[in-house]
Amino acid sequence: MFSTALFFALVSSVLAQNNDWTKPCLDGECFYDLPAASGVSGTMRVWGAPTAISDVTTAAGWTILGCDPTALKQDIRLVCTGDAANCDHLFQGAGAVNTLVRLPQNCGANAFARVARSWVHEDQSIPANLKRRLARRQDETGAAPVVQALALDTDFAAADPANGEVNIAIAGTNVPGQEGNLTVTPPPAAPARRSRHQRRGLFGFIEDQFKKFNSFDKSVTKSLPPLDIDKKLPVFSQSISCPAPAVSAAVSIDVEAKAHAVVSLGMTAVGTVIPPKMTAFGVFAGLDADLTGTMTFTGSASGSVDSGLIPVFEQGIPGLDFPGLLTIGPTFKIGVQGVANLDVQANAVVTLDYTIDGAKLFFPPADSVQSGGSFTPGNSPLSLSVSPDVSSKAVLTGHVIPSLDLGVSALGGIGQATVSLTLDAQASATLSLDGSATAGVSTGSAASASGSVNGCIDVGAGLDVNAGASADFFGLFNPSTKVNLF
Repeated sequence: MFSTALFFALVSSVLAQNNDWTKPCLDGECFYDLPAASGVSGTMRVWGAPTAISDVTTAAGWTILGCDPTALKQDIRLVCTGDAANCDHLFQGAGAVNTLVRLPQNCGANAFARVARSWVHEDQSIPANLKRRLARRQDETGAAPVVQALALDTDFAAADPANGEVNIAIAGTNVPGQEGNLTVTPPPAAPARRSRHQRRGLFGFIEDQFKKFNSFDKSVTKSLPPLDIDKKLPVFSQSISCPAPAVSAAVSIDVEAKAHAVVSLGMTAVGTVIPPKMTAFGVFAGLDADLTGTMTFTGSASGSVDSGLIPVFEQGIPGLDFPGLLTIGPTFKIGVQGVANLDVQANAVVTLDYTIDGAKLFFPPADSVQSGGSFTPGNSPLSLSVSPDVSSKAVLTGHVIPSLDLGVSALGGIGQATVSLTLDAQASATLSLDGSATAGVSTGSAASASGSVNGCIDVGAGLDVNAGASADFFGLFNPSTKVNLF
């Protein structure tokens, strides 16, 4: 409950960046902001004992001699070219091993890594430009520079917390220009008998943040890059032929799907990196969409047909990525499904048209803010043509199913789950016909016939919404956790 809400306490409409690459992280606290070029906003804060967190950037006096900018696990060479006291900080306490270190921007895919091993590198070569600078320093101190080596990774489960625990708090959103501000420090861990009071206190503090978020200017989120879809494709086709007597029958379903959708998202997490554990987590997803699905049923056979869910569109959305620590990768999908119970030769076109406005998912669910939104079905026209002397109880149903999957990976992959929001919009036509000649009927125009058709066509529309998770995530939610939107 409280973990979902925490996002709104940490991400507000006017925020300032916290990270400063010119200042070393040597006092037990360090920040990292997602770069503006990523098109998203996010801030991470780590804190703990001064011996548990260190820094190998130039601000702390280190120069790295070669580093893979995309790797999460690698060995690096480095030499102290700045203040010796700052460099020595890396080796305080129980030593460099199992210390969480801040990395330079051009070193590694991650901002922070665990030191798995530390040693004096066998290759003591130094680039000429550094040699000249270090030569002057050697003349002053009399000590030759030593090239150190660090093995870096994100295997936080292997870390011995001898240097102390490392806490982490993260907040982010895909709305650009909303840089994270972790000025609110979660309460320190409380004894078991007081933990409920701790949670209630934090929850009470953030209720005002909920209200602030819910009054957020909708024009900001609706200005995000939209997803536009316009596709035609066959969904189902099956035929059967009998040689004697010569007869054939077939059923086919075709679909045209159109959509215009805008997705906003945000997340927050609080826990410890060493040892790896998330103690609070919340994710938000917003959806505004206009969707139209037109299904054409063509049948000359009796029986039941179900196409199953057919994917027609899938596209990734810029997510929130703090590599090795917490990543949310969203994917927007659209699937279609056609179901028909046929008892006559009939051709029908069923159109599904609806608008989703301001849909909001807060996961896991929270009492102080409600998931919800508005679902407005449009006109669902039906056109139908049937064969002579028809009597029918056929039922035709078309589904257009958009979904948003939020893949979550935390703390080196120790915690993984997918939070999914699925909206199954359907339109159906139930026929109750008794005819004596070839006839055609449409809900959008007058009937035409050479005889007569008696009966009625019941056209309906509906929406089923499911929001849940694929796996247990640090005991904070699991597949039994559900949220209702509509």
